[in-house]
Amino acid sequence: MLPILERYLKANIDNQVKIKSFDNINEIPIFLRNIYNFYEMIIIGMPCLLLEIIGEAPGIDLIEKHIKRIEDLTNLMIVIYYKDISRYRRKSLIENRIPFVIEDGQMFLPFLGLNLKRTSQKNNEERKTFSISSQLAFLYFLYNKNEVVNTTELASRLGFTIMTASRALNELLDARLISYEIGGKTGRSKTYRRIQDPDYFRIGNSYIKSPVKKVVYVKTPPENALTAGLEALAELSMLNPSSHMVRAISQDELINQELKIIEDKDILKDEIFVELEIWHFNPNHFVNKKYVDIMSLYASLKDEKDERIQQALDEVLRSETWYTD
Repeated sequence: MLPILERYLKANIDNQVKIKSFDNINEIPIFLRNIYNFYEMIIIGMPCLLLEIIGEAPGIDLIEKHIKRIEDLTNLMIVIYYKDISRYRRKSLIENRIPFVIEDGQMFLPFLGLNLKRTSQKNNEERKTFSISSQLAFLYFLYNKNEVVNTTELASRLGFTIMTASRALNELLDARLISYEIGGKTGRSKTYRRIQDPDYFRIGNSYIKSPVKKVVYVKTPPENALTAGLEALAELSMLNPSSHMVRAISQDELINQELKIIEDKDILKDEIFVELEIWHFNPNHFVNKKYVDIMSLYASLKDEKDERIQQALDEVLRSETWYTD
């Protein structure tokens, strides 16, 4: 029953920690039961599933696949347990944001904000921009000012796994953009809310990045694509109209619609074309009208050097209650 680990956690992290055999083991496919022993753990009020590796440890890619499968089956956060670990494997786990605990007390539990190590090593560089998942979570809270959600609810609303939602929430916590309370029927559930305007925009603005992954050109606009870029900015402000259409879609939509991309630069000079922004995420997440959402529009254009564009962005942002200059 992992007595050494349980004693360490009680002495150093949470004297109420509980580790017991997983009751619903029949939910787990047999091949996974042959790789891991399964335990339920409650630590700092957070229920999770502790996986003790049996025999030789799988590689990182395989562990990630196993975690996703088990998360989908159990709706619980997953933590990998090692009796011993190499420096290389520990680094790989942290880089891939895979929660783990080691019998000697080292642990990385990002969903709890814990990163404890016995050996001294340099801290990872502070994140300078949001990850895609944390940017989506940031936008969700931006447009739902009074929303209070737990990890499971955020995962459902953004189409995330529980682990991805937890990582995104922890990034926002690290940036001090959200706070949480512990409550619920069991007294163990964390619910999250964002900080007040205008600080939420001001702090988030230093992390947000352009949603545009790449730009391609096509002859006709894709179905149901949102107006974006300079065309959207021109229609929403006093900026001169764009010389061509600008639309935004996700990479999946680009593939699904089988659009023919114009590769010949001479054609672009001589014919009317559509500038197509391929976004890291679905641009329709936060809008129900013809334009991309205002914050993402701003993020896609905020590094433009043209003063007229910056003035137009400021004009558009000033209509939003969360904006501050």
